[in-house]
Amino acid sequence: MDKAVANIQKHTDTPVAVGFGISTPEQAKAVATMAQGVVVGSAIVRMIGDLGESPETAPKVGAFVKSLVDATKG
Repeated sequence: MDKAVANIQKHTDTPVAVGFGISTPEQAKAVATMAQGVVVGSAIVRMIGDLGESPETAPKVGAFVKSLVDATKG
């Protein structure tokens, strides 16, 4: 993937974001080393679907997103 991102970056000044198959902090960290943006969608949608209308949904999703953000800053 890093070669594909590098190739795209050669042809644009626009920041490049990657968002395929990212569902763990480790994956987010790896992508953040090569791209300017990390997109996580399916993992969050899946988590919301699994938790449903539980009162824990927002705190758990928030903690998950924070773990992804923290990994990209480390």
